[in-house]
Amino acid sequence: MNQSSISQSTSPLEEGLELSSQCLFCGSSHFDEEACGVEDFFFKSDEGRFDYLRCCNCGSLWLRNRPYGARLLRAYSRYYTHAERSTGGAERSGFAGKLRKAYIRDRFARSAGLADALIGTALRLAGYNTAGIDEQFRFAPKAPAKVLDYGCGSGEYLLRLYPLGHELHGAEYDPQLVGSLADRGIRVADVANLQDDHWGAEFDHITLAHVLEHVPDPLALLRRLLGWLKPGGTLYLEVPNGGASGLAIFGRYWRGLEAPRHFALPTRRALYAALRDAGFGAITQHINANARRWVWAESLEASPAANRGALSSAMAAAPAETADNAEFLTVLARKPGA
Repeated sequence: MNQSSISQSTSPLEEGLELSSQCLFCGSSHFDEEACGVEDFFFKSDEGRFDYLRCCNCGSLWLRNRPYGARLLRAYSRYYTHAERSTGGAERSGFAGKLRKAYIRDRFARSAGLADALIGTALRLAGYNTAGIDEQFRFAPKAPAKVLDYGCGSGEYLLRLYPLGHELHGAEYDPQLVGSLADRGIRVADVANLQDDHWGAEFDHITLAHVLEHVPDPLALLRRLLGWLKPGGTLYLEVPNGGASGLAIFGRYWRGLEAPRHFALPTRRALYAALRDAGFGAITQHINANARRWVWAESLEASPAANRGALSSAMAAAPAETADNAEFLTVLARKPGA
């Protein structure tokens, strides 16, 4: 199916919906139908049914009938914007917790003590797996560093960094949250009022966690963020993977679709191409070890009860998680330069 056949084969759009006729990542209008009749299974803020199309060029998904205006605002009325999901970074007590805190101070804090440095070095030499900790802190540089969390929500990530000595900034879409962190000295800008020149090339690190799938022009946002990074600065980005194994198993009930708020989901190939087109280099990917368990549990619960036995069997037989089929694409990209 191609762009010219969209209007011929679909019924008129409902009020508050607009037709999206091309891939948001590569611009192609050639597609296959991937998941049709998707409902807002998880937040129940919209009673419509939505269709996701698969780009024949880069493999990404995009939402064909997407909301705008008041309907888009309603879609976020029950959303989790105000609280970040837990991905397995709960505080630990006892000796293991003390080691973890020492590593965090050594890895990220402005002023780590000698004991922290010795413990951090010992853990690395012993081959201790710190990937989960590094990912929880989104691979931030050691303080002092200037960090921006774009789409910061309630500011949980910024508050996680707060004791470590970074200069922290946020940008948020929800006007109710703008200014909510001011008592901690964290400035949060309203995305609606941001221009490309709002900041210069001044950030050491920018994070974009589960934001890119919500915007109508992902490439424009990536280019904007590149302009705000210092040469050599890093972008942390996480987005549901349009090529995830979970989508093949759960179809329209897959948690990563989350209609109608997710406008587009890239494949790994498409995301790398978009980052390079925006000007980023040195892209590395990290597999979020907790994402599959969480996403699949949510997807299974949303699926019809009669299907859950077969779905459980499909989950058990699924291939191991790889860079291409991971539930989330979690990447770190660097701005070329110093």
